[in-house]
Amino acid sequence: MRLLTGGVFHVSTVIEDDLKDRLTGLHKPHVSSLADLASCVLACRNANTAEWMAILPRKTGDEKSKERFISRFLSNPLIHPISVMTGFIPEIVEMMSENGETIILMLDQSKISDGFECLMVSLRLAERAIPVAWKVVETQGSIGFDIQKKLLDQVQKMMPENVTILLSADRFYGTSSMIYWCQKTGWQYRIRLKSNLIIEHETGEITTGQAAALNLNSLEKKHVFIKQR
Repeated sequence: MRLLTGGVFHVSTVIEDDLKDRLTGLHKPHVSSLADLASCVLACRNANTAEWMAILPRKTGDEKSKERFISRFLSNPLIHPISVMTGFIPEIVEMMSENGETIILMLDQSKISDGFECLMVSLRLAERAIPVAWKVVETQGSIGFDIQKKLLDQVQKMMPENVTILLSADRFYGTSSMIYWCQKTGWQYRIRLKSNLIIEHETGEITTGQAAALNLNSLEKKHVFIKQR
């Protein structure tokens, strides 16, 4: 049962009303639950579930009951983050690009805990980043392009037509497969390349490390094929 008073609850009701007007794929009980948890995140400004429990606008009994409520929601297989974000991201992108601005998406991987990594696509907004889509994978190393592609395909479907997209990524993503995907999709890209990649051109070969040492920052009227030595 929900509490009907307090600042956190009032924030939750505003979020809930907004969620009801969006195509998020959420069932009705999930809408109020997400609104309550989102209001806790905004109030605490962190992802510490212990702090959420202290202000959760729910009459769920003891602390263990609140903990179970949060855990069940976060692990609910019926809630699809991509579907939920699709209810928000297209509108945000349209607002950001209404004057022809380039939309900058960032691809990055972060460690969640021992043995788990999170691949995330974020939307750059001034000096901040808005999460767009993410995938947590049980792995000890880098997440491969097969999973990167699936996540980027889902993000690409969110993007409105006639919007210029630039994908920014670190050197771990500078593969020929990633570059080909960007070219095929029509996205611009700014990806840091590893220094041991080889650029083939009409007059021979040069590594990306050598190109950087020569301050070679652009190639004109060239077909570039990148392979790893």
